[in-house]
Amino acid sequence: MEWEGRAEILLVAADWRSRTLLLAELQEAGYDVVALPSLEVALAALAGGRLSPALVILDTQGDPDASPRRIGQLVNLLEEDVPLVLIVGVYDARTLASLRERVALWLSRPLRVGDVLTAMRRIGFPPPRKVGGPPGL
Repeated sequence: MEWEGRAEILLVAADWRSRTLLLAELQEAGYDVVALPSLEVALAALAGGRLSPALVILDTQGDPDASPRRIGQLVNLLEEDVPLVLIVGVYDARTLASLRERVALWLSRPLRVGDVLTAMRRIGFPPPRKVGGPPGL
């Protein structure tokens, strides 16, 4: 997989707490992240060509649009080499099970800090490049 030239991670999480925590974790690790509040907004942004992410993380918790059909639409909008990390709660696992083979990684709730970054490493997503910074660091 070629990750060169794409700096964005698209984070989609309807639950504001999950979105805030995941965004903070990814930004703290040094990634450039665009966070959106719903699958509906993400689908519109991707279909309109406003985003070209290198990785998509979708947390289905609390998102009424997070159905197999709508997540399938998301997968279809992504370029072939753009992985989707799907975060699924216990109650959604059965409903979304048909998507397991279409996503790069399936993470089950509850999550611990670091689980998403570990998952990204498992699929070979590169660490962020350190640009600039104070001398000597």
